[in-house]
Amino acid sequence: MAAPMPRGLSCLSRALGWWSRQPILVTQFPAVVPVKNKSRFRPTPRKLKYKSEKEFLEHARKAGLVIPPEKLERPIHLACTAGIFDPYVPPEGDGRMSSLSKEGLTQRTERLKKGATSLLAIRRIRGFDANFKIKDFPEKAKDIFIEAHLCLNNSDHERLHTLVTEHCFPDMVWDLKYKTVRWSFVKSLEPAQVVHVRCVGLMKQSNMYGQITVRLHTQQTLAIYDRFGRLMYGQEDVPKDVLEYVVFEKHLVNPYGSWRMHAKIVPTWAPPKQPILKTLMIPGPQLNPWEEYEETQGEAHKPQLA
Repeated sequence: MAAPMPRGLSCLSRALGWWSRQPILVTQFPAVVPVKNKSRFRPTPRKLKYKSEKEFLEHARKAGLVIPPEKLERPIHLACTAGIFDPYVPPEGDGRMSSLSKEGLTQRTERLKKGATSLLAIRRIRGFDANFKIKDFPEKAKDIFIEAHLCLNNSDHERLHTLVTEHCFPDMVWDLKYKTVRWSFVKSLEPAQVVHVRCVGLMKQSNMYGQITVRLHTQQTLAIYDRFGRLMYGQEDVPKDVLEYVVFEKHLVNPYGSWRMHAKIVPTWAPPKQPILKTLMIPGPQLNPWEEYEETQGEAHKPQLA
């Protein structure tokens, strides 16, 4: 027969038995393994030989080296000017009176007086273009004028950009979308002549632009049709006498530049232009879906000219 155990020892055995039956929780600590990276090349800081830029320039000047100053400027390309500098003022009644009359002789003498400034400008143009001849320029300008207007008939805008400047292009193609232009050159009533020559430097005196005003007295035909094929302006079969003062411009500094049509001078005494006929649709009465429109006089509702 077993001897009785003390009460304290029995409680301890019970507690140890209970802990022995519980699952064992094992905590694992992460192991840190050192990894060696690739060695990078780190250059030693270079000691500056000169403490300041001024000291460097002085040393270079003593050695006989001239370092030009750096200019942080962005290049700007100006293909043309924004208008006409010193525009030509046409005499009143030009093209209507005979050159042998008293008024015609007066106009010639005034043109000769104002020609001194044009002669100086022609000399400047020859300084940039040695092959420039003022006697051959009017015919060349007339060919550019005719070809530029023919490009409007064919809607050839790529070719038109080479014949007119960026200032003149919007004025020629403005409001011609969905319209048809029929222009033709008939003949010259008077030979083309140069009446005004000017040269001006833009932003700098060395950046020279030349402008030549040519007087063209010709016969032309012009007709403009809208998108419906109705005549808006002019007549295609009736030639009209037209007196125009056309300004041609060239960037003289550009060796690959060419003379292009830049603008037109409209005198104050010029007669008003013919009004444009527009086709408008007169709206009919607003009907409900179950109503029908009754035609008056047995005719359908047609667009009318306003």
